[in-house]
Amino acid sequence: MKEHRSLIYLSTLAARGEIPQGVIDEGRIFSLGQFENSDEQSQRVSTVVDGLREHVGQPFDKHPWAFVLSGSSFERTGIRSPAIFIELVTPQEDGSVVVDTRCGVKDRILSRDRFVFRHSPDGTTVNLRNDQRPPELADMPRCSQYPLAIAILNTRGCSVSLKRAPSLSNKRLVRKGMYPTPARYDVDAAEYLTALSAKRKNNDCGGTHASPIPHLRRAHERILANGQRIWVSSALVNVRNQDDVSFVEKRKAYRRTE
Repeated sequence: MKEHRSLIYLSTLAARGEIPQGVIDEGRIFSLGQFENSDEQSQRVSTVVDGLREHVGQPFDKHPWAFVLSGSSFERTGIRSPAIFIELVTPQEDGSVVVDTRCGVKDRILSRDRFVFRHSPDGTTVNLRNDQRPPELADMPRCSQYPLAIAILNTRGCSVSLKRAPSLSNKRLVRKGMYPTPARYDVDAAEYLTALSAKRKNNDCGGTHASPIPHLRRAHERILANGQRIWVSSALVNVRNQDDVSFVEKRKAYRRTE
C-alpha cells in the first residue's frame, strides 16, 4: 500500500465511521514517509519520549489526529516487504492517549491493535488494550509508531510541510466513485532518525565547540540563575535553524492568535 493509497484508506475509514470525519476534513494527518526501521531505532525513540515526561504536547489539543508511514520491519516481523502503519491518535480527558494501529503489507491489513499511552512526570508508559489479528500472526510483535510521530512533532527544527488536497485528481476519483485524497502534513522521519542515531562530536575550531554533524539535542530542564526552572524542548542541531519552533509549539501560537 503506497502513501496515496494509505491516505485514501483513511478517507474510507472515515466514511465507514471508524475514524472521526474531522480528521479528514481538517487535514489532521501526518505522512512520515518511508525509512528503515529497527529495534535499536525504536528503543532510541522510546527513550527520547520517556525523557519528555509530562511535557509531551498533542498537535491538535484533544482533537484526534492520524499518521501514516512505511518502514522496513524484517528484523522485527520477518516480513521482507515494507510494513505500512496507519494509526489514529485520540487524546483522552484523563490525559492518556489511545492509539489505534493498523499494520499491513502491500494492500492487506494484517493486524489491528489498540495501545494506551500515558505521559507523566515519571515518563511514558504503554499498555496493549486489545488486538485483532489472524491466528497465524498471533506471535508477531505488537508495536506502534506513535512515539516516533509524537517525538518529531515536539522537536524543534523538524521538517513539517502542509500538502493541500489535490483538487484535480480528487475530482477524477470522485467521478469514479472513489474516495478523495485528504490534505496532510509531510514529515521527514528519516531525517529525524538519522540525527537521533548520530553521535555528537565536539570539534574545537578557534575556541568554539561546534558540531557539524546533525544530531538531536534532547529536551531537558534548565535552572536559571534566579532559581526558576524552565523546560527546553528537543531540537535538531545542524539540520536547519535550530530556533525553528516545533509543530506543537506552532499550533499553540496559532491558537493564541485565533
